[in-house]
Amino acid sequence: MFWRKIILFVLIIFTVYLLNNKKLCAQKIVAKLSVTLENLPLEKQQRLANFQQIIENYINNYEWTNNEIDVEIPITMQIFFKSDISTDFEDRYNIQILLSDNSDVQYFDKRCRMAYQKGERPEHQENNWNSLTSLLDFFINILLGEEMDKFGRFMGTPYFEKAKIIAEQAKFGMGQFIEGWDLRVELIQNILSDNNKKFREMKDFFYYGIFFTNEDVNKAQKYCSAAIDIIEEIMEQDPESEKCKKFLSAHYIELIDLFKESDNKNIFERLIKLDPDHAEIYEEYL
Repeated sequence: MFWRKIILFVLIIFTVYLLNNKKLCAQKIVAKLSVTLENLPLEKQQRLANFQQIIENYINNYEWTNNEIDVEIPITMQIFFKSDISTDFEDRYNIQILLSDNSDVQYFDKRCRMAYQKGERPEHQENNWNSLTSLLDFFINILLGEEMDKFGRFMGTPYFEKAKIIAEQAKFGMGQFIEGWDLRVELIQNILSDNNKKFREMKDFFYYGIFFTNEDVNKAQKYCSAAIDIIEEIMEQDPESEKCKKFLSAHYIELIDLFKESDNKNIFERLIKLDPDHAEIYEEYL
């Protein structure tokens, strides 16, 4: 009886510790992966039978962040094996990668080359370039940077910088696997450029506003309206801004829900100009 009480006491203390220790409530990536192998010979399809689970484990069982926030980050990744370019010494493949946060961030890379041998278990090794893991790490760090920017002004920069280091490593003697890294270097340079700062700041305003939707509608409208101001600035300079268009397409319903009861209907006139694809829906609230 005495030992049962001791064990119960220890369990209670441990549970309280878990609930109060944020380090143990770690930020976690939850990746769902799909792999398409139909373009490969049957023998290679069989050799890659466990590839999906192995890559999911590589992503999901690793601490990618410093736990700045306590939240799960969902990722959907699709890997398409396009062709077999193996040598006598190594299995190699041309692949395409589609990566998404299931919301407003998506990257599609058609020019990827990587090596993978049956039974191989990829490992995380910073500053050690690898044709497969460096590709995965590059895009996951970019997506993490995009997600962190939603929680604070330029919070994503450390993750973008990690992606930049990986891309720059690819300049030095990657031989058969160099294909596509020129465009990845350009991609990360554009993300970190001064020209992209306004868009990143806009995300901070928008998501800060959305955070207050159920607590303080006026505050939510104030910050989301400021986000729209910044989108207008960006699209004055670049009317075809792909990022702004994708962002509005992903969030127009949230904006409608936030402003539909507002006395200021001018917001919908502005959105009609910025996002003409949904003009008919905005017009319903004028």
